[in-house]
Amino acid sequence: MPLPSTSRPTTSSEMFLFSPSSSYPRPFACVVGADARLVHAWSSPIGQADPETNPPTWLRGWNHVELGPDGHLYAMVPLHCLLKLAPDSTLVWQAHLPVHHDLDITRSGEIYVLTEEPRSITSRGQRHVLLDNTVTVLGPDGQLRAAYSLYDILSTEPHLLELVDGVVEEHRAAGHTADPGTLALRLTRGDGWARGRDVSRFLRTRPGSPSDVLHANTVEVLDAHPHGLWAAGDVLVSFRNLDLIAALDLRSQKVRWWWGPGELSGQHQPSVLPGGSVLVFDNGRAPRRSRILEIDPVTNQAVWEHGPDGLFCEMAGGCEQLSDGTVLVSDAQAGRGMKVTRDGRIDWSLEVSTAATAQRSRAEFYRMAAVPTAAVPVLGNGDRPARALASSRVTCRLIATTRSAT
Repeated sequence: MPLPSTSRPTTSSEMFLFSPSSSYPRPFACVVGADARLVHAWSSPIGQADPETNPPTWLRGWNHVELGPDGHLYAMVPLHCLLKLAPDSTLVWQAHLPVHHDLDITRSGEIYVLTEEPRSITSRGQRHVLLDNTVTVLGPDGQLRAAYSLYDILSTEPHLLELVDGVVEEHRAAGHTADPGTLALRLTRGDGWARGRDVSRFLRTRPGSPSDVLHANTVEVLDAHPHGLWAAGDVLVSFRNLDLIAALDLRSQKVRWWWGPGELSGQHQPSVLPGGSVLVFDNGRAPRRSRILEIDPVTNQAVWEHGPDGLFCEMAGGCEQLSDGTVLVSDAQAGRGMKVTRDGRIDWSLEVSTAATAQRSRAEFYRMAAVPTAAVPVLGNGDRPARALASSRVTCRLIATTRSAT
């Protein structure tokens, strides 16, 4: 397979995409302008879990949405399928995969998406059922092209294998493990391990969620690093439960660069900036204080940090640099998006709230993202029912439009 073209699309600093967490059983995604007005919406009930099964919040709605430069929406039905929706919400294609958390679209239209596979591993001489995370590659038509085990790649680096084994051992010490042979009676099928939201739900409902060791939450296809740390076509992945971000060569099964243990705590959405540094949202689960870091991967030292008092987003959230140089921060649990300048001031801030539901998520949305500039001309028309649904369920309030000290 040839290496994909990975140049990042130019983004608009005036339009933003998000999907409210409390939009089940007919999830929707919104584009809002910098003035907090609804510009466009998509909605589809395809693939949603049956309400009679009382699914947990993390199996409801759309786990993550991504907007392609052509205005098509990629929506994740968590651990079940990936949808590609036209601007009017009609289904273009559906890929039945246990998708979760994130995807990236290359210039050639390939989709790199995080998926999940239960498997039995041997850790420090004992067997353990692991929810392995994989990077699955789809063609522009949604057809499977390749899949790569992230556990297998991490295992090639002794320090990272020890890190994984250490987390597994923590589960054992807390009594959160079970005999893999017993689990296999419920989790296997004729051609191998079963997968999908029912299996993942069963494993995660065990005390301490013992199988969710890696918890990948970000994937980004990379351009070549200016100092050769990684090559074009490698991927940057965030592993929340390991406090780890790593650049990986999927095809050669190698770890090119890694950082984070002892520095990060439950991080989300690392991305590589044009000069080769890495921007990351450090959720700060342990210290209970979030911050945005820019790391020089050559020295592994922070070259910029923004961590104002009062910012704490324990789960979800993220950050990305916009085309105007500001940083869009997703304070997901507070339902807030902010544009922060490099001198630490808020340039713009938006508050999102959704109508109450019987079972609310702990975050208003998973992530807010800037809209690709190329997609802007096709937005604004299309799915009127989705716009009506979004207008009735979500409220956006502009908090600040001028720079103020954080």
